[in-house]
This record gives sequence, C-alpha cells and structure tokens, in this order.
Amino acid sequence: MLKCNQGLLLLKRENIFYFSRFTGSKSILFLTQNKKYIFIQEKYYEQVKQQCEGFEIILEKNIDVMEEIKNIAIENSIDEILFEEETISLLEYKKLEKIGISLTNGNQLLYNLRMIKSEFELKAIKKSCEIVEKAIFSVMNKLKLPMSERELALLLEFEAKKLGADSIDFLIVVSGERGALPHGRPSNKELLPNEFVTVDFGVVYSGYHSDITRTFFLGDTCSDRLKEIYNIVKEAQELGLSLVKEGVSTRFIDKSVREYIKQFNYDKFFVHGLGHGIGIEGHELPYLNETQDYILKENMVITIEPGIYIEGIGGARIEDTVIVKKDGFVNLTPSSKEFKEIDLC
Repeated sequence: MLKCNQGLLLLKRENIFYFSRFTGSKSILFLTQNKKYIFIQEKYYEQVKQQCEGFEIILEKNIDVMEEIKNIAIENSIDEILFEEETISLLEYKKLEKIGISLTNGNQLLYNLRMIKSEFELKAIKKSCEIVEKAIFSVMNKLKLPMSERELALLLEFEAKKLGADSIDFLIVVSGERGALPHGRPSNKELLPNEFVTVDFGVVYSGYHSDITRTFFLGDTCSDRLKEIYNIVKEAQELGLSLVKEGVSTRFIDKSVREYIKQFNYDKFFVHGLGHGIGIEGHELPYLNETQDYILKENMVITIEPGIYIEGIGGARIEDTVIVKKDGFVNLTPSSKEFKEIDLC
C-alpha cells in the first residue's frame, strides 16, 4: 500500500477503525511500510492493547504529537506524508507543515482501499443487513393501529437491538403525504388506513453499516395512483439491480434508471442519487448519481434505491444493499418487494 519513503497520517475515526480496529473516540495513527504507531490518551491504553495488535502505543500526555511524528519519519527515512485532506484542521496542517516533509492528499489511496471490501468486512455487513431486514419484517408483520410514526420507529429500534445491532445508524419512518419527504424523520403523525408507510433503516454491527428501504401499504384499498407509483419504483429498482456487475459505470446505472422513470413522466419526482457505497460509513464511495462516475469492481458494496415523491400525495422508495460480483451481484437484503398490504384487522 505504502512506498518505503511514505508515511500515512490518520485522524478520521472511520479510517482509524479501518486500519487498527480501535473503537475509542480519540486517537491518531501514523503508518509506514513496516511499522504502525497509535497515539492515544492514557485512558485508552488497555483497550488499545486488546484491539490493536502490532501497533506501537504512544501516550499523548506531555508530548507534541507532530514533533513525535517528525522523529518517527526521520527514523524510518520518510520523505512524504499522506494525510486526509477533508479531516485535518488548519492548526494541525500548519503543525504538519513545520515538519518539513512533503505533504500529499491521501484521500484517493484511502477510499480506493475502502471501496473494495475484505471477506471480514463482507461478513460484518451481511450480518448488519440481516439484523435490519429481520427487524423491519418482524415489526411490520405484527403491526396494529393506532400507532404513530414515532411509536413504529421505537418498535423497530428495539427489535434491531434485540437481534444484535450495536447501534442505530438512522431510521426514517414516513407515512401518507409525509412520504413525499425522502429524509423525513419519524413524527407524531398517526399511521392511517389506506396510505403508504416507508421505512428506511440502517444499523451498525461490529463497526459496519446496513441500509434497506421498504414501502408498505396499510389496509386493502389502494388508489390506482399510489399503486402505479409503487410499481414504477419497484420496476426501476429491479432494472438498477440488473445492471450491477464489475466493470459497469455507476453513472450509467443511475442514468438508465432515471430514463426508465422518465417514460412515465415521474422523473422530476426522483430527487436524489440512485445509491451509494456502504461499509464503515453509512454513505461512502462509490456514489451512483448524475454528477459522479465510478467503475464497479468486485466486492464493492452499494445500494440501489430509486424513489418517487409527490407533494400532497406521498411517495415510495425501495432499496437493497448488494455486493458487486464479476457477473452480477449478491443481494444482502433479499426480502420480497412485491406490493404488500398490511392487514390491520
């Protein structure tokens, strides 16, 4: 990964976890081709010994971290330091400049590494997806009214924790006309018969995220307009999935799905990107949208999540998390997306 003359300085918590598995709230990593250093507060010493095998531990107390990094760089014949451009503060950068070693933005290296998941990562993401998927269907299959969006969200959170989630990443629950809010948070609005409820849910398991969206119909009398919206979203999502394989452009997949939705004159109501990468962060590279373009590679993990949102009517979104493979994909959230009416009796 690193050349013999390069060092990698990491401040971002997610990148620190990726390279060290350290879960504490504050640390700094400095990596060379052959050695690994972690700077920590004394309170994390025992935790680091357990989590960070092979790291030299340096306590931050009474030392100038950047001066210490300079000494390590000299000791290891480092003449270039890669750093995280979007994370480092101006103060930290100025201290880094004083070291007198060439500085290079290392984001491309970092995110190229993180986009391709290891077997360990794939296993953790798969488990995270299993938890959130089971939580949604366990709760929705037992749903009874009266209930508010907020109360439904609490049930979903409890079920996910019971199934093993370490934490809740996010939870969107919107119903009726509020379904037109792509990122609407659960409110005190009551769930009502004969309207949609959309649940977009992600949890964290062993440091890795999940993401799934399903839209359900409450009751048994769905209007033709709502059913049309649902079926178009479902078919668009299936089209997007069918295009996923190694070597395909993310922009091409996004464009293909938008063109499909445009046939039905709903394109102006699809107001976000088609998907995103997922891993240590809930949203990470690669992105599937109109402005960015990446070529899919095997063992990337991405979402496909088209939606239609119409003010005064509501909306629908369907989303799966999938692993990119050479000739297709593995769906980590394979539960049914057929139009589902929730029996409220």
